[in-house]
Amino acid sequence: MSNPISPKEVALHQDLTPIDDAIGADEVIGEAMQYGELWCTQPSKKKRMGLAQLTLDKGVKTQVIGHLYGLDFHIEAEGYKVRVFFDHYNDRLKILDYEASDYRAMVERVNWLAAENDFEKIFWKAAEKDWRKFLTFGYQLEGILKYYFEGKDAYVMSKFRTTERVQSDDLIAECELIEQLMGRSRVYTPPALPAGYRICMASSKHIPQLVALYRRIFQTYPSPLTHPDYIFQTMERDVLYQVVLNEAGDVVSAASAELDEKNRNAELTDCATAESERGQGLMFHILQSLEAELARRNFVAAYTLARATSFGMNLVFYRLGHEFCGRLINNCDIYGQFEDMNIWVKHLHQPLPPG
Repeated sequence: MSNPISPKEVALHQDLTPIDDAIGADEVIGEAMQYGELWCTQPSKKKRMGLAQLTLDKGVKTQVIGHLYGLDFHIEAEGYKVRVFFDHYNDRLKILDYEASDYRAMVERVNWLAAENDFEKIFWKAAEKDWRKFLTFGYQLEGILKYYFEGKDAYVMSKFRTTERVQSDDLIAECELIEQLMGRSRVYTPPALPAGYRICMASSKHIPQLVALYRRIFQTYPSPLTHPDYIFQTMERDVLYQVVLNEAGDVVSAASAELDEKNRNAELTDCATAESERGQGLMFHILQSLEAELARRNFVAAYTLARATSFGMNLVFYRLGHEFCGRLINNCDIYGQFEDMNIWVKHLHQPLPPG
């Protein structure tokens, strides 16, 4: 039932397998460890980080000792196949892929897993042909990831298991923020990079500074960005990290693109700029450069999940020509609490929206 764990959905703990010495990984990781081994300075809002018990099936349980992020595995049964990610850190069950002729059996299996593991939220990226089926099982449409499946739309269907998780105190303010953005012009010319600054694709030598930057910015984060081994492994596999270096060669701003080769889309994420460097348009430059690289590689779409209360980050994606496509309520743990996330999507080979 288990399958190899993908780099971005990985069960992580402190005692990770050492990585290839031939490329200097030990030196990179050793230097990064001066910034601390934990991947956040504050524990997840609800889950105990250090000891976790997961129920995988009836009569099948496992106990994990260490700092668990999540567990990714396949289920095959009569009438369906489903790839499930136990997102322990964010207290949710994510469905990464599925095929079904018996939707009821599949959904009931997933709902049971969520209940047994006390996950408060379940969400799927459903295809256009079947997203309405999920409505009959208590799911609601939170947003649309346009162009997600090689140019075809994905529908984010979510089920909430607690009143606390489905309610958002910030919802009105978040809606007003989007209204304010839509009243602005998209036309924007960013300031030139400061003298001596440059953009480059990050490599293993930048990992210590990436760890330091992310630890300064985030108390908690939906993925273990402040663990150097995690950054190394994702960098080697399916994530592009791009950075701005100052005149001294220090990383002052960073973002990444998580590549989905199968569906030809990429998530723009892990955005952070040192506090002293903000207001110079650095993030706009990084994301624009990442999008150009994705287009060059023939990816169809780029999307992001931006903190719904962050005017600055939402403004960046609006100016980049992304379309607002919905909001995920209490989706992930950032800054020590669950936050709503706005969906922004862009087709990489079509003209920008008007405005």
